[in-house]
Amino acid sequence: MNEQDDQPEEKTSDERKALLAVNIQEKVMAGWRVESQSDFQAVLVLRRPVNRVGHLVVTIITMGLWLIPWILIELARGDTRMLLVVDRLGEFKEQKAVSVN
Repeated sequence: MNEQDDQPEEKTSDERKALLAVNIQEKVMAGWRVESQSDFQAVLVLRRPVNRVGHLVVTIITMGLWLIPWILIELARGDTRMLLVVDRLGEFKEQKAVSVN
């Protein structure tokens, strides 16, 4: 067995694009959305959920007093961003970062 057999084979551009598309589709099905995309990388965003029904009920019970904290919660919640890259070998690298709006 020579050294070339030990090294993984590089993927073609089309294979890398297809791998990225499949991975993006899985992330989108899990709630992420695509913010930007190039041939071999994509930036995905996940918005943190807020229980709006619960906030509405508390706002009604407190006769509107909870509206101010609810608005602040909505404004302060941040997005989670992920940089998804497929390298020449077809392997994925994910880098996550939380950014506040």
